[in-house]
Amino acid sequence: MIDIRVMREDEAQAVRRLGKKTFEWFESLFVPKPKDCYVAVEDDKIVGAVLYKYMKVGHNKIGYVDYLFTDKTVHGKGIGSQLVDACIKTMQEEGCSGYSAIVRDDNVGSWKLFVNRGFQRIGLNDLIKNFGLLGLLGHSFKTPLFIATGMEYYLKLEKETISTKKENSFSQILNYLIYTILILMPTLTFGFERTFYVIGSLVFVIGIRIIAGYIGSLFSKEDWYFRVTDGGYVIPVIASLFGGIYLISGNWYPRVYRKETDFNRSLGLTALSQWISLFFIVMLNRTSLGDIEIIDSMAMMAEILMIISIIPLYPVATFGGKRIFDWNKWIFIIVVLLTIVTVYFN
Repeated sequence: MIDIRVMREDEAQAVRRLGKKTFEWFESLFVPKPKDCYVAVEDDKIVGAVLYKYMKVGHNKIGYVDYLFTDKTVHGKGIGSQLVDACIKTMQEEGCSGYSAIVRDDNVGSWKLFVNRGFQRIGLNDLIKNFGLLGLLGHSFKTPLFIATGMEYYLKLEKETISTKKENSFSQILNYLIYTILILMPTLTFGFERTFYVIGSLVFVIGIRIIAGYIGSLFSKEDWYFRVTDGGYVIPVIASLFGGIYLISGNWYPRVYRKETDFNRSLGLTALSQWISLFFIVMLNRTSLGDIEIIDSMAMMAEILMIISIIPLYPVATFGGKRIFDWNKWIFIIVVLLTIVTVYFN
C-alpha cells in the first residue's frame, strides 16, 4: 500500500538522499534539501517524492514542480502521477493561476505525465508572448531553465489559453540557426575575421548535421519533426563571451514515442547519421580541400560536435550520445573509439 502525504521535517535528508540516488551524477548535484514536498511511503520507507515551490510572474502565482523522482523498485506503479496530482491540488488551494515544470527532451515518462494533465510544451518565444520579456526572465532565473541544456518548459494555466506557435520543422531549423548566430555574436570582440569563420563554419556544420539527421530518420517508420530545446541558453552565451563554443540543443524528434524494441533503433540511427556527417567533415579536411580555410574551420567545429555527440550523460546527452548508447552498446563503443582516434590524429 502506497501512502502519499506531506513530508515531515525530519524526513528531508532521506528525501534528498533518494533524489541524489535517482538522478545522474550531474543532476544529483543540484537536488536541494526539500521544503515544500510530498512523499510516497511504502512499508514505512520513502520510495518517491515531488519537490515544488511558488513563483510570482507579473500578476500570476505559478506553482513549479521542481523535482519528481521515485525509487527504481517501484517504477510502473503510477506513483509519480499520484505525487504530481497531490502537488497540483495543493497549488490550486494556494491560489496558483498556473503550473509549470522542466523536463528533459527524451524523458517520455515525465513529459507525458504532464501533458496528460493539460500542460503544454512552450518555447522562449511562447513564454515572451504569454508573460513578456520580464516574465521570461522571471521563469528563467527562478528555475534551472537558463542553464538546463536539452530541457524543455511545460506550462498549464488555470483559466487562460496558452498561446503557442505551431511546431514546424522549417521554422524551428531557421530559429535554431538564428539562435546559434546570435549566441556567437559576442565573439565579435575577438576580431571580425575569426568571427566570420567561426560563425560561418559552425552554421554550415550544423546545417549538414541537421540534413544528416533527416536522412537517418528516413530509415525508420516514425513521423519526425525538428525542434529547438530552449533550455540552457545562457551557458552558450557565457562561453562565447570568453571565446568558447557551446550550443543550445536542436534535434529531430518523433511525434509519437513507442515502447517497441525497434524504437531505440530509430532514435539511434538518427543520432548515428548525425555523427557520421561530422566524421566525414573532419575527413574532408585531410584531403586537398583542407587547404581551404573555411573547410579547416568547419573540421574544427565538427570535432567539437563529435566529442559532444558521444557523451551519453546529462547535460550533453541531448546531442545524440544517449540515443546511440541506448540503441546498441557495441556501436556506441566503436563511435567513441573512432572519435578519439579521429580527433587525436587530426
